[in-house]
Amino acid sequence: MDPNVFRLMAQCPPGLEPLLVSELKGLGIRATALQGGASWTGGWSDLMAANLHLRVASRVLVELGTFGARALGELERKGGALPWDRVPRAAPARFRVSSSRSRLYHEGAIEERLRNAGDLPAPAESAGIGDVVGARGDADLDAGDGTPDAGGPLVVVRVHRDKVTVRLDTSGEHLHRRGYRLHVGVAPLRETLASALLLAGPMSDSPSAAPPPVVDPFCGSGTVAIEAALLARRIAPGLALADRTPRHFAFRDWPDFPQAAWELEVEAARADILPELPGRTAIFGSDRDAGVLEAAAANAERAGVLEDLHLATATLSKAPGPEELASAGVPPGWLVTNPPYGGRLGDRRRLRALYTSLGRAFGPGGRFAAGWSLLYFSGDPVLDAATGLPLEERFATSHGGLRVRAVAMEGAGEDSGEDSGEEPREA
Repeated sequence: MDPNVFRLMAQCPPGLEPLLVSELKGLGIRATALQGGASWTGGWSDLMAANLHLRVASRVLVELGTFGARALGELERKGGALPWDRVPRAAPARFRVSSSRSRLYHEGAIEERLRNAGDLPAPAESAGIGDVVGARGDADLDAGDGTPDAGGPLVVVRVHRDKVTVRLDTSGEHLHRRGYRLHVGVAPLRETLASALLLAGPMSDSPSAAPPPVVDPFCGSGTVAIEAALLARRIAPGLALADRTPRHFAFRDWPDFPQAAWELEVEAARADILPELPGRTAIFGSDRDAGVLEAAAANAERAGVLEDLHLATATLSKAPGPEELASAGVPPGWLVTNPPYGGRLGDRRRLRALYTSLGRAFGPGGRFAAGWSLLYFSGDPVLDAATGLPLEERFATSHGGLRVRAVAMEGAGEDSGEDSGEEPREA
């Protein structure tokens, strides 16, 4: 097989597969949706473009090989035929192994035999084979705790029904780590999930169309607002720092990495960036906590989009956006947010009033009643019911170990009076 043609797989959080396939289509790549990702066959240009441009993907992997094996000896023998020379040797490789419904079930032994097959020594201070990185196979491949990925190249092994698939990570650090977010709030939203929320709503149209205004009244450290600015200005997530230098990707350490082609890919991405927000696009972010607003401003400055955002300390009832846009003759847009949803009965009781206020804001006489659309992450259907709004599910995924749904209501009814309620202070 041509060494410059790869069997590629982009991973994403569960539930985001249609958005991922749509993103790939926008890059000119026809991919097949899989559980937790999408796969296709492509060359170096696809590999580089996917890492640089995909917003909802977690990682991009290259398949080293697939074969059947029911015994450890067979695993090592067949594994020896894989192209292990693709794996960089500057640092010991890390393995992530999962096994289900197979004769080969001991994940540590699977790792050991494949290390032998590829002549890949274990890390010198390993806590034991299989213990360092866990065994999650095709799942989202980092701890999710904000700590950076560490160590050498990552080999992902999945054994299912006696079929072994070995893949090599091309991304390095998890793709949600754009590099701009040094300051986070109490429950930060991953950049990939923020982008998914936007792509399922106000940013779902063609990239050539000017996006509608976006308001996030629970903006925290600014992830939704910043991702909205990056999308609106066509800034690739791999170029999300203010100086637009690309973040490091694992494939750049490969011995046959095409440096000249990579430089052309980066320059093309830079040339596509808009110098400012298009048309009447406006992005507002607010929060009642002044401290997290400072973090949002610092993060936006690192991303080079601070001047594109309108940030303010405010409660939901006074969140800037609707009046400012109406006075400028700008049509209504979207309220897109990740509100608090808690995980305990006491949280539900405390937050019910907040969700009631959110519903009033979009109900008759509310500030967002005149044609505004709503999209937010929901962690509790009971709290959704407290809004009294006709919400529809756009997708479901997981966030912080909880199942969450993106729920939406497009185009609220026409304004018919004054705001009918103030946000309760305890919310």
